[in-house]
Amino acid sequence: MVTQQTPIDSGFGAASTAAEVIEGIDLSGKIAIVTGSYSGIGLETVRVVHSAGAKVIVPTRNRDKAMTALDGLAGVDIEPLDLLDPASIDAFAEKFLASDRPLHILVNSAES
Repeated sequence: MVTQQTPIDSGFGAASTAAEVIEGIDLSGKIAIVTGSYSGIGLETVRVVHSAGAKVIVPTRNRDKAMTALDGLAGVDIEPLDLLDPASIDAFAEKFLASDRPLHILVNSAES
């Protein structure tokens, strides 16, 4: 079965930047979790979502790398999470749920 794709004519394309896409959007009061966020597209996603006002939580298995990459982004929370370890996943989820905060944005950009 083949699903026909139809362009949505968003005005964005392969060369569009994250900053261009989010321009004019206010994420104040929103909470985002971004995996894979201390390099590549994940890091850029954190920067842009944070610049739009969101509180960003960065789950990471390498805190030192994350702290170095995210230096200068005040208010970004770095939390331990190893996606290859089910106990680590459970601990991260339990801690977030215990905070009783809503989750507005989830960006899964981590590689295993």
